[in-house]
Parts: sequence; structure tokens; C-alpha cells
Amino acid sequence: FSKKILVPIIIAVALLGGFLVWYFVINNNKTSPTPVLSETKAPDISTNFSLEEAPLESLKGAITNLEGDVKILGRIATEEASLLNPSVKVQQGENYITGEDGNLSIVFENALKINIYENSEVDVIQTLPAAIVFSQVEGSANYKKTGTYPITVRTSYLLTEVDGDVDIERDTESYLVIATVNFGDATFAYNDEDYMSHVIKAKAGQTFTFNYDTRQGVLE
Repeated sequence: FSKKILVPIIIAVALLGGFLVWYFVINNNKTSPTPVLSETKAPDISTNFSLEEAPLESLKGAITNLEGDVKILGRIATEEASLLNPSVKVQQGENYITGEDGNLSIVFENALKINIYENSEVDVIQTLPAAIVFSQVEGSANYKKTGTYPITVRTSYLLTEVDGDVDIERDTESYLVIATVNFGDATFAYNDEDYMSHVIKAKAGQTFTFNYDTRQGVLE
């Protein structure tokens, strides 16, 4: 290069280098503003669930008859069942057990009446208006529908939807559930040994016998 061309190039490079040095020095001396964290409210993880009390919307029953040996296993019971106080309200999550001379009647207003006979156990699974469910563990009981809420009784592998007055007996020695429709209707549902679903409707005067060992049922 000639001297006339070389000198301007050297000056331009020097100016560019000086500008870059000045730019990085200035920016390195600047501090980023400290972010301000706004206070956030902790999420509300409270719940209405209670072991002691059933949901507020669930129906509660009243004991209208109590005879002989009748015991209750409460929602938070950790030991053996205790003698039933007839003044308590019946709520979901409780188990009722009758002895040899025991007899218990429970009324859920505008829903149903249950009579639990001697040597029986009925568990109150759920009493929400959308679905009232009981489990009959053993013995005999009568279910009388007095309202419009759906009522289902589970007895081993058999489900019984009560739409009237139905007697249900579970014989644990012969593996049988015997359900008799006194008036109204009842619908029985179960799965057989091949997991095929069966739904059988019964009317007043009919009896459905279900063997929960062989998973077979007969309507008479």
C-alpha cells in the first residue's frame, strides 16, 4: 500500500478499537436493576373433608327403633364396635351390627327406611342425594324407598337398585344372596365368572337368588 492509503486505514482501525474499548468499559460498569418480587398469597389448600363428620350435603338418618344388642363402628373408630346410642344421627361411613336379639330401624327422611334384623351388618357407604349406597355384609335387612333418590345395596358381587320395598338376605354358609321384591321394582346387576355383565329387573312378588361363589343368578 502507498503511504496515502495506509495512513487513513491505520487511523480508522485505531478509532474503531478505541470505540470498542470505551463501549465495553461503560457497559461493564452498569449494574442491572434488582428485580422486585411481589408478594404472592399462598394457595389455599384447606378442604371441607372431615373424618369426624360426613359431608354437609349428605343425608343423615334417625334411629326410630332399637332393640337388643346393636353396635356401631363409627367413622373414626380404631377399636371394636361400641353399643349404639339411639339419639345419635346416622351418617355415611358408619357400620351397624346387630346381635342375636338385635333389631334396628333407621329412617332417612324423604329417602328410605331400613330395618336391620338380628345377626346382621349393614355399612352406610354413602348418603349423598345423587347416590345412596349401602353394603350388606351379612344377615338380613329390609330397604323401603320413600323418596326419589337412587338407592343401591351391594351384597358381595351383587348390586341391587331398590325402587320399592325389598328384603335382602345374605347366607354366608351357602354363598347365597336372596332378594325378594315386596312391592315396586328392583334391578339386579352382576358380572359372571367370564366378566360378562348381567342386568335383571324384578317386580313385586319375584325373588332373585344369586350365588356369589359361582356368580350365577336365578329370578323366580
